[in-house]
Order: sequence, then C-alpha cells, then structure tokens
Amino acid sequence: MISQTVVAPRVSMALWVAALTLCVGLAGCGDDAIHDGTGTEPDLAAVEVEVAEATLTTLHPTLELVGTIVAVPEQTAMVSPQLGGWVETLAVVEGQTVEAGRLLVQLDDRSARTDVQRAAAVVAEKQAALRRLKRGYLPQEIETARQDRDKAQATVDGLRSELGALDDLLKHGEISPVAYETKAKALAAAEAALASADAHFKLIEAGTPTELVDEAQSLLDVALADLEHAQLVLEWCSITSPIDGVVVQLLAHKGQFFDRAVPLATVIDMSTVFVQFRLPSQRSNEVRAGTQVEVSCDSFPEEAFRGNVARISGQADPLTGNIVVFASIDNHDGRLRPGLSCRARIALPDIPDALVVPVAAVADHSGTPVVTVIRDGLAYETAVQTAAETRDFVQIRDGLSAGDVVAVAGGYGLPAGCPVTIVPAHGPGASQ
Repeated sequence: MISQTVVAPRVSMALWVAALTLCVGLAGCGDDAIHDGTGTEPDLAAVEVEVAEATLTTLHPTLELVGTIVAVPEQTAMVSPQLGGWVETLAVVEGQTVEAGRLLVQLDDRSARTDVQRAAAVVAEKQAALRRLKRGYLPQEIETARQDRDKAQATVDGLRSELGALDDLLKHGEISPVAYETKAKALAAAEAALASADAHFKLIEAGTPTELVDEAQSLLDVALADLEHAQLVLEWCSITSPIDGVVVQLLAHKGQFFDRAVPLATVIDMSTVFVQFRLPSQRSNEVRAGTQVEVSCDSFPEEAFRGNVARISGQADPLTGNIVVFASIDNHDGRLRPGLSCRARIALPDIPDALVVPVAAVADHSGTPVVTVIRDGLAYETAVQTAAETRDFVQIRDGLSAGDVVAVAGGYGLPAGCPVTIVPAHGPGASQ
C-alpha cells in the first residue's frame, strides 16, 4: 500500500538526476569509449546506476493545489445599526474576541429613554382606568347614590304637598299667581333632579357596561404597544454582536453619525474556516463532498490542518474550466486567518493494483515519457504511458510489467545495450 502526496503538474526528478550522471554514462558508453582510435572496438566500461522494481500496489494519489483561507459565509456577521444615531461609545477594538450579545457600539440614547418614560406613564394611566372599570362601584358609592335619590324623592314629595296647599289659596286669591307659578317651577326642577338621581342609582347598581371595559382594554393595548416600540428603539441604540467571533473590522468612530443599515463592524466566527481552491475540470469527477483535504501554510510549515470538501460550485469558470471548491477546516485555536494563502492536498480515489515506479525513474524524451530498463546487466530506454502520480511514485499504464527493473539514477541518455553496474539505492521503491 502506497500513500503519498501528489505534485501537480509533474516535473520528472529524473531530468536533473540524469544531468548529474550524463557525463558518467557517456564516459562509459560514449563514442570515445567505443572508438579508441586503434581501429578496434574495446570492451565497453560499465556505468553505475541505481535501480528500482516496477511493482503492483494500491496507489493513494493526491492532488496538490494552491488555495486561500476564507471565512464561512454563515459564520460572518456584518453589523449595522437599525436606526440612525451618533456614536457615543466604542466598546471593542479590531482583533478582539467577543461573545454573542457583547456590546460593540453605543449610540446616543437620551431621546429614546425619554420616549420610554413617556410611554410607560401612559400605560400606567390606562391600566388604572381599566382597573377602575373592572372593579365596579364600591358599596359606599352605591349607598350614596341611593341616598341622593331618596333625598331628591323627599324634595319632590315636599314640593308637591306645598303646591297642593297653594291651590286652595290661589283659588281664594290669597296668593298671587306669580308665587304659585314659582313653586310649580321648583317642583318641576325637583322632579328632574329625582329622575337624574334615580337613573344614576340604577346605573351604579347595575355595574360597569361591558363596552366601557372593552374600550378601556383597547386603549391599554395601544399604550402597551407604544411602550414596546419605545423600548425596542432604546435597545437598538446598543449595537451588540450577533455571534461569537473576532471583530475583524470596525468602521465606527466616537462622535460619528451612522445612518441605519450602514455597516459599522464585521464579526467572524473562526472556529471553522473554508479553504477555497480551483479544481481543474479534468479532476471534477474525482472530488466529491466529504473528500479529505490536508492544508499546509507557510506560517505553520511543520503542521498540517485536515478537513473535508464541504461545497463545490455549481458552475465552472468559462475561461479556464476550473471549478471553485470549498473545504471545511477545524480552526478552534484561531490560527488560520481569512486571506492566508496555503497549499491544499486533495485525496483522490484509490487505484488498486496499480503498476508503479519511482518518480525519478521517468524521464522526458522529446515529449515522450521514457524509463531505462535494466536487463541482463544492459540498459535499454523504453517509452511508457504514465497515469496517476504521487510525490514519490508514477503509475505506468503501458510499457512495463511488474518486476521490471528500471534505473532511478545514472541511467538517463544511455545508448541501447550499454552495460551497467547496479549500486545500492536508497529512494522510494529502491531495489538493491
């Protein structure tokens, strides 16, 4: 089982290895060695090479791409005031870690506090009126109304008796008509007062009408709504963080006026971040949601951060065909910051029974991949067809068989049939 990290695009290590050994090889198998000027062909000097075997294994290829750390959109809060106002206090600074509900900016709230006090007073007034109506009339109030009615009744009875006595006197001319008329008007006024007192008594005795209670309740509801609105406006004067996170941007200054809906701060929850990278279109079928990703940054050269592909863009770049991919990375320690560049190694599907040779064994000959095969102590350059590649190994689809011995150092550019001497090798897949 071989698990390595991919290098994409591949540049064969055999090129530079061969450059170092080319002179040695030519010294053993070049024209100068074949023709010594005597007219005879001396024995060819063997060239020292390091070799490895082509083997079958399960290859775990990865694709290495350049990426950027970005914030998760759902974990980013752009904080704006819900009403215009003057900045009175800045409660945080950029880079500060805050919890949800933490005060960020305080606007001038004097007017809002006055509105709350006024609305609260109106509510108290309406509540008192409603309680009075629901309570009904007290026994002493009912008794007073009864007494007022009885008193009015007694007044009417007295005036009626007096007016009856005056009838005889008026008939005998003992009083003037004016005096009689005055008494009659007094009786009429007393009867009207009696009717009013009687109606008032009956109203009190019957209790408060339902429609009056309903009207008072409606007035109280309106007052309560006004109070709630005033309290909400006061609350809006205190601008708080909606999430746990870090204040990455603070645009407010003390004494500055901010209109509603104008951003004044940005808070990001960095417990999880995204790595954004562009996936080549030819690899699109090999990467899915959940694919493992390993991330490394120059800021932390000795550490790898692991995660999984979380989102894949629904469309490709029309110019390059690349697809934007987002991998989710755990970042509870907060070391990864949005904007950092990084390298993302994406795990590609395993390739079972893959025929592989070390990367150093493959060279380029005029655009064609070639390897140097060692048979019976002689070197033969052979064209091959390559496929998947990791940091250390290359998959060979055609041109080799399992067990073939190939040169990994010292074999580049050797003429066909050049004798070689195998020396110990120490790289991946080395065969001694």
